[in-house]
Amino acid sequence: MNLGSIVSLDWQRSAEGETILQHFYDPQTTGRKVFGVLDRPGLPSSIEEVSYKLHITGRSSVGKTATVARLSGIKCPSTYTETAGIQKTNIFWPAKIWDKIILFKLHFWDAGDNSIKRFSHILPACKDKADAIVYVFSFLDNNTFAELPQQMNRMSQTGENPTNIVIGTRYNPTNKLDVSSADVKEFELKWQVPVLKIDNTWSGSRSDSEVHEVALLLNVICERLWMRDQDYLLKQGLTR
Repeated sequence: MNLGSIVSLDWQRSAEGETILQHFYDPQTTGRKVFGVLDRPGLPSSIEEVSYKLHITGRSSVGKTATVARLSGIKCPSTYTETAGIQKTNIFWPAKIWDKIILFKLHFWDAGDNSIKRFSHILPACKDKADAIVYVFSFLDNNTFAELPQQMNRMSQTGENPTNIVIGTRYNPTNKLDVSSADVKEFELKWQVPVLKIDNTWSGSRSDSEVHEVALLLNVICERLWMRDQDYLLKQGLTR
């Protein structure tokens, strides 16, 4: 999978990366800014922006909404409430690809199981023209991990070609995990998809520390999306 061969995974810790990240912090709250539909970080217009749609899926209460909140720098409520309808979250993330800074705009589409079952239009709307399917499981529930191959096979039959991203929630190596590292490694080798790990809990640290806690996940997500685009362009060139 060669993670980091395209996107510099530790660029955000460099002087250049830290300078760029200053545009993402809110001085009033010491956290990351929450960007609206028409908002954009105050970066130079010369920085290219690319936009992607990601559909996040997984069993109810596995931590989908908490994962999106954690990636966007928002504190998620500690009590569980199922997502009603479709929840869309925009996450801006700067990444260094070779010698160029790219601003990724990630549109996460999240929907609760009850809403999907009640309204037939919700799941098709989430999957329509999605650039990535984000499969979420819990490290504390092996059943959610065992379901991944079936879910991925079902999604692959739609005829579209989104990239696959897998995130395991509630990951804390100090606790007893229901999904072993050997199982994860076997899955990665078979499916050629890296399994990203997230704790979901908020550390209460400063904004810069919070960003660096999720930087690896966001960089890998951006790299997977960029690679999908490059593969598509290459195939288009070969068929012309």
